Amino acid sequence: MKVFSSVQPCAKQAVHIEETSMNLDYLGWSDVFAHSFEPYRQQGFHVGRVAIEYRNTYILYTENGELSAEVTGKLRHRASQAQDFPAVGDWVVISVRESERQATIHKILPRKSKFSRKTVGSKIEEQIVATNIDTVFLVSGLDGDFNPRRIERYLILAWESGANPVIVLNKLDSRGDKRAKVLAV
Repeated sequence: MKVFSSVQPCAKQAVHIEETSMNLDYLGWSDVFAHSFEPYRQQGFHVGRVAIEYRNTYILYTENGELSAEVTGKLRHRASQAQDFPAVGDWVVISVRESERQATIHKILPRKSKFSRKTVGSKIEEQIVATNIDTVFLVSGLDGDFNPRRIERYLILAWESGANPVIVLNKLDSRGDKRAKVLAV
């Protein structure tokens, strides 16, 4: 079973910042987000969507293309847990330094869904994998690794996230009783 999220380059790779305009509607902007953003728009702020999350740096998609961003000291100070920081998929309120192709993240707009898990290690904390997801594709092969109970667990996680799950069964050319496996799901 594979659950896909955004691909994040390792920290040592250089990040190329594009200087092209983007249509926010293609990125999932909706009336719900626009309504939440309205008070900030009136104050002269802009909006961006988190595309890549590093430890302290983010790459945002904005109407003015990709921007590198960091959170404000105020947001960092008020954050009590990792979930209080922006995650991939979040819509964020930003101020833009256009000449530097940089932005500062002031606030996270309310999330409509979040895909999360427990953090690795002994510390019990939520790690948000991605937010504002409409559809989650759960991919499972019909080969020797096929496990209906695992699909069931991932379905529960997908439903709890607020997204709609879609099960994709591949490796149809593998041996075995495919009909029985499909019926088991």
